[in-house]
Amino acid sequence: MSPRLSLASSHARRDRLAAAATAFGNTLGRMPLASEAVPIAGAFVCSLLLYARIAGVALEPGWRVLAGLASFFLLFVQLRLIDDLDDLERDYPAGHALLARRETRRTRLVGGLAASAILLVALNIGMGHARTAAGAATALAFAAPFAFKRLFSTRPLLCLPAFEGAPFAIFTYGYFLWRDMTGRELSFDVVLCVAGLMWTGYEFWKFSRKVGTTALQPYHLPAHGIRAALNALLILALGINVALVRLAGLSQTYSIYAAVLPLVWLVWLNASWPGPASRRGRPRWAGTRFIVAVELGLLAALLLK
Repeated sequence: MSPRLSLASSHARRDRLAAAATAFGNTLGRMPLASEAVPIAGAFVCSLLLYARIAGVALEPGWRVLAGLASFFLLFVQLRLIDDLDDLERDYPAGHALLARRETRRTRLVGGLAASAILLVALNIGMGHARTAAGAATALAFAAPFAFKRLFSTRPLLCLPAFEGAPFAIFTYGYFLWRDMTGRELSFDVVLCVAGLMWTGYEFWKFSRKVGTTALQPYHLPAHGIRAALNALLILALGINVALVRLAGLSQTYSIYAAVLPLVWLVWLNASWPGPASRRGRPRWAGTRFIVAVELGLLAALLLK
């Protein structure tokens, strides 16, 4: 084979690999919650490590941990699909032109929800507590938009316990999985603290991700309402962090980090809150950055002894 032909075939192979990598990346990018996959996985790992540390037992990696991680992510995907199903009428208003697209979308969402339910059952075979926790979280996720929202259509804030309780229920899944794996139990306040810390990070993402944009805000809250909610969540995270330091016997270095981090975010948020003359766009403190910072600190404290 001539050098010219060899070089051409090498370039062709590289082009095919690049095209395949691009297609794979685009496919991953279209997956629900693809951009939040890392903080979701981090919340799961941190939760299991915290339960193990508090109980004084080692966390043994294995297929159950992987199945639990897949289930945990699926529960959040399911939450997103339920939300999309609830928003169908708004996204595809009445009209012949959009009717076919709306029904196609509905079929795909229902199919996705059915597939996720089957996978959750399969992944949690032999883990009764984890399976029950996943079922309870799923039931609450469905009840929030299709029961509570219908009952309190003119008072959206009355739906808050259901809509925000569903992700909290998902965060408790980690405890019930750990309980099935180890056969041990922990007190209610421990589960409340561990799940609560991850939940505050999730809620901070939820209430901050649309700040600085014209998108519809959670519960139709005005800017000052969103700001108050974010401040309250950071103060709650500070309290939970301090409680976890005591429960898990974490280092003094982490105790300082745990107290300083929410305070830094409080100052950052209020000092740079977008005003009427501010440039459009989400601030740097918004989104998943806070929960990622929390998880990195926890991983360092739990793994670097």
